[in-house]
Amino acid sequence: MDSELTAINETDTQPEAEARQIATAEESFRLILRLVRIIQSGMQGIDPGQNLSGSQLWALWQISAQPGLRVTELAEALHIRQSTASNLLDKLELRSLIRRERSTTDNRVVRLYLTESAVNVVTGIPGPMQGQLRHRLRELPSPTLQGLLEGLTSVLDSLGKPNPN
Repeated sequence: MDSELTAINETDTQPEAEARQIATAEESFRLILRLVRIIQSGMQGIDPGQNLSGSQLWALWQISAQPGLRVTELAEALHIRQSTASNLLDKLELRSLIRRERSTTDNRVVRLYLTESAVNVVTGIPGPMQGQLRHRLRELPSPTLQGLLEGLTSVLDSLGKPNPN
């Protein structure tokens, strides 16, 4: 009789556990969207006359943070292919926002630098683009930060896999 009650109690809590799981997933999704909106709003303070895409702004920011960055390093930082980064850089170079310098020792190595006009654009980038998010992440307790890293990694890994449904 006790085993029957235990089985009934376990099945009664399963829908509750599933409901909590769904609610937690929905709240997590809502918070991720909120974070994305905060980051996007950081780009809204940019002078619209600049006519720069978010990707172009991120590229300029990355180069400003690491002058002399290589194209492959920029592609990795932006999570894009090297050919996509090259196309992005072509557009920025046409607008005289970046300059590419080839290494004197190895002609294949190209280093990226901002022009003076790009420096003015980057200094006008407000909010999370200037490191507020990174700063806040660094302030998190180590276990929280580790859990966030593991959770985000898990989500990103699962997005790369085919949907079982």
